[in-house]
Amino acid sequence: MTAPDSRRRPVISAALSEADLSALKARFAAAAGSTPVLASASSPDLAASSAGSPVIDVTDRTFQAEVVERSLHVPVIVDLWAAWCGPCTVLSPSLERLAGEANGAWVLAKLNADQNPRIGQMLGLQSIPMVVVVKGGQPVGAFAGVPKEPAIREWLSGLLDASAA
Repeated sequence: MTAPDSRRRPVISAALSEADLSALKARFAAAAGSTPVLASASSPDLAASSAGSPVIDVTDRTFQAEVVERSLHVPVIVDLWAAWCGPCTVLSPSLERLAGEANGAWVLAKLNADQNPRIGQMLGLQSIPMVVVVKGGQPVGAFAGVPKEPAIREWLSGLLDASAA
């Protein structure tokens, strides 16, 4: 008799719970209501800095235009990282590679959490690396840690397919 197949589909084990995502959405809504738009996505300086690039750098100052407003048109994957973070040096290249392969289906926004504490605080950052998917101006998914690339692909595919509806 053979043992049942114990292999499992790859899962992002560090995925945030729905309760955490609800809190994240509440923080987004509160920040949007109390924070004026700092820049427009149609601003020439922002448009020129990221035109056609699947990977952009964002800051506290540009987050509203580059992430929230852009997410009204295309999903934005926010990679929160820091220079001292070893795991970030593993995750970021994978995300950059996936963004290039996505051919504009989504944009990767890289945010240095040490240099941009306001956004990290708004997102409820507790550890890095952390990844948040923003679509339609709202977070729709998040995870912390460094899952394997196939698990990230599967998670993104499911999340983006579900959020497209």
